[in-house]
Amino acid sequence: MSVAMDKWGRRLSDSLRETLDQGDLAAAEALVEQGDGMARSLAKEYSLMYRGLGITIRVMLGSLTGLARDLKVEAALAKHCERFVVDMGGLLRAAWLADSPAVPSSLSAAEATALAVDTLARGEAGFDRAHADNANSVLAAIRRGDVEGALALIDVKEHALYLPLHDRLVRFMADSMAFALTHGGDEGLMRFQMETAEGQKAGFDKWELLSAADFAQTSAFLLKMHMGEVTVTEDAERYTLHQSLCGSGGRLRTMGAYEGPNALPFVEHAGPLTFGQPRLPVYCSHCPIWNGTATLKWYGRVHWLFEDAARADGSCTAHIYKRREDQPAALVAPLRA
Repeated sequence: MSVAMDKWGRRLSDSLRETLDQGDLAAAEALVEQGDGMARSLAKEYSLMYRGLGITIRVMLGSLTGLARDLKVEAALAKHCERFVVDMGGLLRAAWLADSPAVPSSLSAAEATALAVDTLARGEAGFDRAHADNANSVLAAIRRGDVEGALALIDVKEHALYLPLHDRLVRFMADSMAFALTHGGDEGLMRFQMETAEGQKAGFDKWELLSAADFAQTSAFLLKMHMGEVTVTEDAERYTLHQSLCGSGGRLRTMGAYEGPNALPFVEHAGPLTFGQPRLPVYCSHCPIWNGTATLKWYGRVHWLFEDAARADGSCTAHIYKRREDQPAALVAPLRA
């Protein structure tokens, strides 16, 4: 199914809501079962993102283990993982009454990271079951003509079965970046970000093979799964991804994650970690490295070239250039390590 560019930033659940509001139950049933040309089905709409976050966190845990060992802060790493396991256990119980193992009062770094990985696996298995059950219930409601019931179930899917879990995974990623910065400084954070990028290179290799148009559509799909607001425009040289709200780093900032007693830090020195800006929220530092510094090293070009990144209102803009030679040198230069 060909999807028009003005629909690239639209989530399947929102299209389904609109179709239900219009009273087109046959079209709504098709969306649940067959998807919208981007998401495969309602049951699978957020599966790729949820599993993708888990894959990234597993890679991060490997990098954190080496960093903590070298810096002799393994006890701090154990506490970092323990907080995640306890929080995720509570969220999984709330989402679908999942059982979770008791967390011992004293854990080594190795035990805590292993428990974090086990928690990710439990969450993924429960996620697939819960979203499949929800989709079946939405379909049943549509078939009996219960539009209000179907709409309510779509809200449950997003606001009970997905977003709280997504947000805790993103926060763990942000806390892991903060851990690297706090204990290792800019050098430690750079090491952490590059190692995490290297651990995911197979995925970047697949992106590198895509046409600019296909990569722009794939990128829009990825970004909208963070529950932000994404639109895409095109001109002769590039596709531009406009995020009026970045659903990961931007929402962290607008929800107050960089304020208060447990505030995330900023990277305070201009360089590749900050797009050359004077300071940048620590979570946002992965974008210049994973999508810029690392891809320059691997392929000789930047995948997402950001402009005025990580704005205080949670918005962000990235460009995908159709030809690498058109990428502005002024935007590329700060990303060179």
